[in-house]
Amino acid sequence: MPMMHMPRSPQDFLAGLLLSAIALGALWLARGWEVGSLAMMQAGFFPRLICCLLLALGLATMLRGLTADRPVTLRVAWRPSVAITIAVVAFAALLDKLGLAVAILALIGIGGLAGRPLRPGPFAALWATLASACVAIFSWGLGLPLQIWP
Repeated sequence: MPMMHMPRSPQDFLAGLLLSAIALGALWLARGWEVGSLAMMQAGFFPRLICCLLLALGLATMLRGLTADRPVTLRVAWRPSVAITIAVVAFAALLDKLGLAVAILALIGIGGLAGRPLRPGPFAALWATLASACVAIFSWGLGLPLQIWP
């Protein structure tokens, strides 16, 4: 029996494994959805397409982890991980209560703690651009009944 070799880049290998597991789990959950065709897409078409793309990305990342020449350092970056998680949870919690604009403001503000903080000018520009784009796409374009302001 051949001996298993340790991945050259464990971070990439584990990240690819996680992405692949998420994709396979989602594909399994969507197994009963009708797919349809390109001409007549059904409810399961887009989710399966995204899952297949995520699976391909995960497998490519795992392959890179097996072949890349990187130093082996398994270290968790807690600050970015916690900041991004809290930012997404805050966005979800604030969206219905305070509206899309305030939820995006919280998302950018809390998510900004993951790295170097933005100066007020770029922060305001980012917020205005994202809020405007989200309102245009989701409220006007798709017609979703989203509360914009509190």
